[in-house]
Amino acid sequence: MSEEARNSSESDVLSDLFAGNHPRGDVFFSGTHCGSSHHRGRDDLSPARQGMLHVLQKGRMRVLFDGKEPAILDRPGLVLFGSPVPHDIDTPERGSEVVCANLDFPDTGLSPAKLGLPEYLVLPFDEIPGLEPITGQLFSESHQDAPGQRTAINLLVDLLLLMVLRHCLAHDLVRPGILAAMRDPRIARVVGSLHQHPGENWSVERQAELAGMSRASFSARFRDLLGTSPGDFLQTIRLDLAYGLLCEGKKLQFVAGKVGYRSTTALARAIQQRHNVSPRELSADSSAEIKATSSIA
Repeated sequence: MSEEARNSSESDVLSDLFAGNHPRGDVFFSGTHCGSSHHRGRDDLSPARQGMLHVLQKGRMRVLFDGKEPAILDRPGLVLFGSPVPHDIDTPERGSEVVCANLDFPDTGLSPAKLGLPEYLVLPFDEIPGLEPITGQLFSESHQDAPGQRTAINLLVDLLLLMVLRHCLAHDLVRPGILAAMRDPRIARVVGSLHQHPGENWSVERQAELAGMSRASFSARFRDLLGTSPGDFLQTIRLDLAYGLLCEGKKLQFVAGKVGYRSTTALARAIQQRHNVSPRELSADSSAEIKATSSIA
C-alpha cells in the first residue's frame, strides 16, 4: 500500500468501522403526523443496540419526556436518540411532515454508547449545511408509492445518520467514545487497527507505538477520549466480535483464535459475564434457527 493510500485509510476510520456492519434505519412512520404519539423503542432488541430518529420537514414538533423539559423543533430539523428513551412526540392538529425511524446498531461493537452518542440531541437543519438533497429526497419518497419505497427511505435515513454523526463529531456534541476518538488521528489510528485486527497481540506498548506516543501519554489521551482504558476497550471489541460470530454459528475454538484468546474456557467465561449467555446456548440457538430456515425453504 502506498503512503498516500495508507494515510487516506487511516484518516477514514469511521468508514472502515461501518464497512462491515453499520447502524441501520428502520422507518416506522412517514407522512403527516397529527396530535400525539408515544415511542419507547423495540421489544425485540436489546436497549443497548437501539436509537431513534425523528425528522421534521414542515410544521412544529415537541418531544415530551417524564421529568424533563420538552425538546422543541419549530423549524425543519431532527431529534436523534442514542438510546430508546420513552417519550411522546406532539404536533399541531393540522399536522406536521415527519419521518420517524428506529436505529438498529450491530451487536459486534458499534453500539450508541461505544460511539459516544448523547441520550438525545435536537438539531435544526440550518445548523447542518448540505442536508437539503438528502432530506428533500427522503420526504419525496415518503409521499409516493413507488416500488422499493421502504428500502429507499431506509437507505436515505442511513445516509442522514452518517451526516449527523459527522456534524456531532465536528462540533463536539458527542460523549467519550469512538466518535470522540476521531478528533485525534493518533488515537483514531489505533481504534481502527484494534477493530480490524482484534486477534493480534495488542499490548498497550504496541498501541502507544502505533500512535507515536509514550505509553503514559497514550493511555491518558485514550481514556480521555474514549472513557475507558486501552486494555478494557480491546476486551470489549473482542467479546462483542466473539458474540457475533457465535450467533452466526461459528465454533468456539475458531472464534477464540479469531479474537486472540488462547483458552476457549476463558473466552466462554468472559462471554457469559458480558452477554449473560453461554457459547453453548448461542450455538444451540443458531443451530435451531438454521434448521427452521432450512425446513421453510
